[in-house]
Amino acid sequence: MKKIIIFILVVNSFAFYWVGKVDWAMTYDQAKMISKQTNKPIFVDFALSHCPPCKWISNNIYTNDKVAKYMNKHFVNLLFIVDEQRVPNEIGQYFAGSTPTLLIIKNGKLIYEQVGIQRSWMDNQENFINFLQKGLK
Repeated sequence: MKKIIIFILVVNSFAFYWVGKVDWAMTYDQAKMISKQTNKPIFVDFALSHCPPCKWISNNIYTNDKVAKYMNKHFVNLLFIVDEQRVPNEIGQYFAGSTPTLLIIKNGKLIYEQVGIQRSWMDNQENFINFLQKGLK
């Protein structure tokens, strides 16, 4: 019981640090199930816990009201901290090791990918929506 409580506290503190205002699926299996039910593509963020650009996205993109609202409306969102979580082979095949790696997956197939962050996102976080829209076309 003590281990379960510690696990929940760790997961909750981790989730609070990374989630911003985006609704995140807990697992890839959960994301696939929701994606199938809603017909939304899956947005995947591969990040490292010590990656400055990853933390920048978390602190500046995922906390932006307009971006989070768009992400929650159009995607099933999934975040992997690759130095802390096991990535399923099904999507791990798309991760070459550079972070952040952002993917949009539909019906199990990669439809759009971005490695690193774009300068335009730093100028205006809402420009991130342009990247997301490319994955919906």
